[in-house]
Amino acid sequence: MIIEGLLTTTDEHGGPHVAPMGPVVDAELTTWTLRPFASSTTYRLLRANPHCVFHVVDDVVPIVESALDMATSLSFAAYSANVEGELEETRVAVWTIPTACHWYHLEVTAWDVSQERSQATARVLEQRVLRPFWGWNRAKHAVLEATILATRLHLADRKSIDEDLARLESAVTKTAGPRELLAWRLLHDFFASH
Repeated sequence: MIIEGLLTTTDEHGGPHVAPMGPVVDAELTTWTLRPFASSTTYRLLRANPHCVFHVVDDVVPIVESALDMATSLSFAAYSANVEGELEETRVAVWTIPTACHWYHLEVTAWDVSQERSQATARVLEQRVLRPFWGWNRAKHAVLEATILATRLHLADRKSIDEDLARLESAVTKTAGPRELLAWRLLHDFFASH
C-alpha cells in the first residue's frame, strides 16, 4: 500500500529539504520503498545522504509549505541508530516536523535507478509518536486537492483551476479550523500571484 506524508532530507550544507512523498509500505510499516523521480531534489539528496525522515501528518500547513517551496517549521536532532555496516550505534542528525503525528527515521539501503522513477529500499532506524492522529475532514481534503492543483498550475488552464478552487473553497468555509484557514490563505496568495 502507499502511505502519503512528508519526507525530510538534509542538503549538502546541513539544511533541510521537505517534500511530499508516497512510499510503498507493508501493513506493519517495516518494509519501505521510496520512489523519488531521478530529476528531483529528494533523489539527489538521498543519493548523497541515505538518511531521511518520513512524517505522518494531519496538519495541512506543512504540506502546503513544502509543495509551494516555502519554509516549514522543523526541528533538528541527533538520534542513536544502528547504521548499516556499523557495529556500534552512531549518532545521526535528521530534520523532523514538530506538528507531525508520528515519524520514521529511514536509511536507504539499496537503489534501483533503471527507470525515471527510482526505487529506494529503506529500513526503519527510529520511530516516534508525537501525538494522536486526529484525522482529516472536508477542509483538510480540500486544501490537499488545492495544493495538488498548485503543483500542476503549469499543466492546466486557469479557468478550470479557478472553477476547482471555487468548489473546494466551500468545504474549507464550512469545516476549516485555524490551521486549514492558514493553509488556504497561503494557497490563495500563491494562486493570486500566478
